[in-house]
Amino acid sequence: MRLSNELCLQAEALIASRLGLDFSKGRQADLERGLVQACRTSSVSAPETYLAWLATLPDESTEWRRLAGHLTVGETYFFRDRALFEALKQHVLPSLITGRRTERNLRLRLWSAGCASGEEPYSLAILLDRLLPDLSDWAHTILATDINPDALETARRGRYREWSFRETPQWIRDRYFHRRSAETFEVDSGIRRMVTFAPLNLAEDGYPAVMTNTSAMDLILCRNVLMYFTREAQRATAARLQRALVREGWLVVSPAEASAELFRPLTTINFPGAILYRKGQDGVQGAEARGQGIKDRTWELTPSPWPPTPDPQLSIPEAPPLAVSPQPSSPDPHPQTPDPRPLLDRAQALANQGKLEAARELCEAAQDQLDPEAHLLLAAICQERGEIPAALEALRRAIYLAPDSAPAHFLLGSLLFRQGQRKRGQRSMETVVSLLSSVPRDEAVAGGDGLTAGRLLETARAYLEMRL
Repeated sequence: MRLSNELCLQAEALIASRLGLDFSKGRQADLERGLVQACRTSSVSAPETYLAWLATLPDESTEWRRLAGHLTVGETYFFRDRALFEALKQHVLPSLITGRRTERNLRLRLWSAGCASGEEPYSLAILLDRLLPDLSDWAHTILATDINPDALETARRGRYREWSFRETPQWIRDRYFHRRSAETFEVDSGIRRMVTFAPLNLAEDGYPAVMTNTSAMDLILCRNVLMYFTREAQRATAARLQRALVREGWLVVSPAEASAELFRPLTTINFPGAILYRKGQDGVQGAEARGQGIKDRTWELTPSPWPPTPDPQLSIPEAPPLAVSPQPSSPDPHPQTPDPRPLLDRAQALANQGKLEAARELCEAAQDQLDPEAHLLLAAICQERGEIPAALEALRRAIYLAPDSAPAHFLLGSLLFRQGQRKRGQRSMETVVSLLSSVPRDEAVAGGDGLTAGRLLETARAYLEMRL
């Protein structure tokens, strides 16, 4: 089916404004194909009527996310781009690991942003399993997000055909996959448990946030996503991804998306066949110094031990001491309860920087005020630290103190989904939808780490689209 030029121009403008996707550069055929496919699977038969209907739907509508799946290509495979994964194996991950061991802070947070059918985050999980003989001692997060609920469901199942292994060494397939049928292989259950899948639209502003588990990342892979965005959406997304990184964190995009200007002030670091970006203490550092001594390595995915090549030791400055108010000379007969907000604000800022232990201490200090937001923030911090039972207990207290806290129910639901308790997680997300349906979309949600009611509602509905 061919669409008129006028209709294509209308669709192009509407999709750019709502999804941030760019179809202005000779991609009219892709736009037509995606629109026709989405139209055929919807309740609206005519493309003109479908486009008019889309314009009336809010951004958080299921139909917009479904359309995004038709308009983008989710093609991927395990260890896609061998040079990149060799750089991750030989330098990036060993550097992060050595730094954490030096700090005695066994925590790593990785994010596959735009994970499609899941091969990329599972590849990261296999790398970590190879690099960390003491993996069970680490609090590790591998977050995998995508806008397309169908792709997330495929990724969560972890079952793949031969085409997904076209650059995967046989020994990796033998060790980390199990044959389900003549044509299907399933990811090992231990590797599957290392990955957390969640819905997220990278073109929107629901991140970085502790609430959505998208802050304080050591490594972000966002490949073949920005290439679909308008220039404005690219700049906004690049800025959010930079904020989501901890100091000395790494960002990976595809070679076609590499741009020193777009990712400034991140430092461009060249590896054989791969370009990466790194965040310095103040956004600037010497690329040549960071790249010395690594260009002559053997870059192969071999089953032999992988000797780490550490960077100079990383150090995170301690948080400045809290100001202590002078003690009164005599007891106040009518003492006022101290305002916990300054403590919580500082805890939130520390958590966003990845300084989770200091953030946790401030939250625990604020809990004496029986403030539900203190328990909620503590739960989010425990989630980032991989302390799920502690996070669930903090959420139980937050919901007891504030039963109508949509962020508390949202975080509880996301943790239940993460643990495989999908029916209970669904009930929590249904509670979020019920609480927020009548709230103005642009209203900030108390305890939501800056998220608006519309963004939280959208994400909760996206979880509900993930089939049980």
